Amino acid sequence: MMNMNNDKDRQNKFLEVMKLKDGTPLVSVDLLEWLISQGFFMKPAAISHHGNYTGGLFDHSLAVMEDLVEMTEKLNIEWTRPESPYIVGMFHDVCKLDDYCDKNAMDTVVMGTGSPISKNPDWIHNPNRMMKGHGDKSVMLLSQFINLTEEEMLCIRFHMGAYEGQDAWDSFDKAIRKYETVLWTHTADMYASKVQDV
Repeated sequence: MMNMNNDKDRQNKFLEVMKLKDGTPLVSVDLLEWLISQGFFMKPAAISHHGNYTGGLFDHSLAVMEDLVEMTEKLNIEWTRPESPYIVGMFHDVCKLDDYCDKNAMDTVVMGTGSPISKNPDWIHNPNRMMKGHGDKSVMLLSQFINLTEEEMLCIRFHMGAYEGQDAWDSFDKAIRKYETVLWTHTADMYASKVQDV
């Protein structure tokens, strides 16, 4: 992964990698503008876990996407459509866009409006989140911009695997049995967060 020092570097990397091999772009202008306005390239992936730094959310998402694309190629994993590992990997954690806010620039933070970010952010849990959830929240948010396949929805919904909680294990198992890519998505997320520590 290249060394990215600011949100502009991350945006440029995003535009570089979010293309199919034939050069077809995978994101609309509307989606890109929304990601920028919500702080996708600046927010952390977590506060006390992997990617707990400014820009960590994008860095983690990029790592998961790259790992999932690499696994797809090396293991000949079949997806419903070729863009799926890019979409699933890059956007599995968009749910975190309103999970954290900058204490130094905080005013009332409401989902969909974005929140200000200072030059030296002090990330805290957003006390004004309107939507709870994780994978299911990512699916809902992303569905505003991309017509997701069932496979993509299940991969994003269950990317946390057993970390979803015991009440979701049966559904996670059924999702894997329908689409093995659900398991590969979880594996890529765990590899990026636990081994690569991004």
